[in-house]
Amino acid sequence: MNEEMMNTETTGLTVNERMKADLLSAAKWAKFLCIVGCVGVGLIVIIAISMFVFGSVAHNGVCAPPLGAAVVLLYLVLAAIYIYPLIKGFQFANSTKAACLSDDEHELARGFEGLSSLLKYCGILTIVCIAIYVLVIVFGIGLATVLR
Repeated sequence: MNEEMMNTETTGLTVNERMKADLLSAAKWAKFLCIVGCVGVGLIVIIAISMFVFGSVAHNGVCAPPLGAAVVLLYLVLAAIYIYPLIKGFQFANSTKAACLSDDEHELARGFEGLSSLLKYCGILTIVCIAIYVLVIVFGIGLATVLR
């Protein structure tokens, strides 16, 4: 049996070669997704800046800039929200890869810490989005009732 003992002193947990291969595969996919995410964030920022520059030129400062500025601000906020999960995704990918290649349990723990933080963040963000959806639906029903 070809098993690597990574943390047997404290928990009795072993990581065998098949588990390492799965972790390396997960790390590679996580890194790919993070790179694509970084490109997406970059595009969002470029679009926001372009909207700000070309929007103010196109409207010559007549009535549209406040709305345009709000949209630009919204895009920049969305880009900022996406940065933290990318950092934690890279942490998971890089630390897990390093741990599997060097049998370093501290790096593996750091990788799982990044994954845990990433999933917590996504879970909290999902709860916030669901709450916003519920508020919009309730507000929409209330508005429809009032306008009826």
